[in-house]
This record gives sequence, structure tokens and C-alpha cells, in this order.
Amino acid sequence: MPANGKPAVPAIRPRAEFEGLHESLHDLFDFRWPRGLRNQLLQVPEPAIDMFERDGSVVVKAEMPGIEADKIDVPVSDGELRISGERSEEKEVKEQDYYRSERKYGRVYRAIALPEGCDAEQVSATIKDGVIEVVIPRKAAAAGRKIEVKPAS
Repeated sequence: MPANGKPAVPAIRPRAEFEGLHESLHDLFDFRWPRGLRNQLLQVPEPAIDMFERDGSVVVKAEMPGIEADKIDVPVSDGELRISGERSEEKEVKEQDYYRSERKYGRVYRAIALPEGCDAEQVSATIKDGVIEVVIPRKAAAAGRKIEVKPAS
């Protein structure tokens, strides 16, 4: 007990407590809840996407402005493509009697179910002008063979 005889009151740091809770919620909801509900609850922005077929491959384009290539994660498993990234941008302006600092940061996440027959071992990804392009080739379809039908004896 302090010298004044009153019990010590722990310092309350609301921002630090909230950040810890936010991280715990991310861990709790990570890949266990449906994408839309999870992202709504956690307020994780979803990048806009285009998904189409080109030259026998499935192509997914996603907007990832301000996110460097080394901050983007693109795993494919269980018939699902996941695109996530971490944005961190800081700008400072210093002029006479004027100072401003702006920061943008945050995580974006999107999971996309892939059509049957995609080859998860041959995925490639490139980024240009803030748009990531993921190309997932389709596996070659097994060539069918004609079965001769013979009369029973």
C-alpha cells in the first residue's frame, strides 16, 4: 500500500486495451467464420475483384492500392484463393509554420471459391499499378476413350 494509506489504482490505458481486444478478435474469427460475416464484424475491407477465364486459366484481379508486393499473401488451399495484404503509408509535409502527418494503415482480405479443376501447384501472381493478378491454370482434363460394346455370349 502507498504511504497515503489508499490502495494503488492500476493505470487504465483504453487504447492499448482496445488494440489487444481487436487482435484477439482477429485471431478468433480468422478463417473460422464465413467471410462476409467475419469481415463485417471485424471491419476488414474487401478488395474489389474481377474473376474470369483466359487461355484455359482462371484469372483473379484484385485492387490492392498502396500495398507493396512483399506485404501481400496469396495462399490457395481446399479450393479457395485467399488474398490479403497490409497497407502502411505515411506522408509528412513540413512548411513554414505548418506541419502535417497523415497515415493510412490496415489489413485487407478476400477469399474466393475456385471452380473445380484448378491446379493449386501452378499459381502465379503479379502486381502492377495497385492491381494484383493471380493466374490459376486448370488441370488438363483426362482424355476420354471410347469403349467398344460387344454382344454378350
